[in-house]
Amino acid sequence: MRGFSYFVEKIPPSIYHNARAIFSTHMAIFLPASYVFDRKMEVEEYHFVICFETPPLATINGKEYQFRKGSIICLAPGDDIFVHFAEKQGPARYMTICVLPTFMNNIYAELGGLGTLDFESMHNRYSHLLLDALDALIHEVVHNGDTSRLMISSLEQRLAIQLIRDAKPAPPWISGCRPHVEDIAHKACTYIETYYTSNITIRDISDAIFVSPSYLQKIFPKIVGKTPHQYIMECRHRRAREMLVLTRVSMEEVARQCGFVNSSHFSTTFKQMEGISPLAFRKAYPRQ
Repeated sequence: MRGFSYFVEKIPPSIYHNARAIFSTHMAIFLPASYVFDRKMEVEEYHFVICFETPPLATINGKEYQFRKGSIICLAPGDDIFVHFAEKQGPARYMTICVLPTFMNNIYAELGGLGTLDFESMHNRYSHLLLDALDALIHEVVHNGDTSRLMISSLEQRLAIQLIRDAKPAPPWISGCRPHVEDIAHKACTYIETYYTSNITIRDISDAIFVSPSYLQKIFPKIVGKTPHQYIMECRHRRAREMLVLTRVSMEEVARQCGFVNSSHFSTTFKQMEGISPLAFRKAYPRQ
């Protein structure tokens, strides 16, 4: 298991045997069917947890966190996590990515990072670019395995870079001068286009580009011609239209990958914007 056996040994067998596990040279990806409750786990590698649904309350390094759908939880070697049991918790929908420290820090250094990679904030959002990178690596490992070492190596690097970007993005601007409103709107659009698949809020966007939510909501429509929320929904619908035409994945999967609350929310908003249901849209544009 190439260095991840210690972590596997910490997972109860009943959970591990019901989980999907994918191993590459420097990474391990787990898709469990349930959480490991009431057990403190200290990590020895970099661990990233992608929350496809709101997870239970967790204590990390002695501090409680309530993450939400769309969060990416970032743990560095030596961090510990304790997931609290919740009787009313729904099905577990999350993914854990483990990355060997030497490999991750080498990538971080290549990106211009100084010292050892650490995380300033636990409240980060994962992007559709991260999901794309994950899908590409998983597909290559499952279908080609050791016969495609060069491709797997490049995909590992791609995924590591995107993990760093999603977990600890660099400030959009460093100088002390306040940017022009056009620059602010452009940065907001870029953030939305990157993270629209997550449950992002106005606060998430404004925090990322260092302006207040009220100021963002004031200047964004003047430059873009629509509100931030309308722009988020536009990005989601554009991606949904592409998926409906180019793929045959389920409506639930389209909704998840495009950032909608669920398939019902997706169907309702899609019909309001397009005038027809997602299923009717797919039938009207059959894949060539």
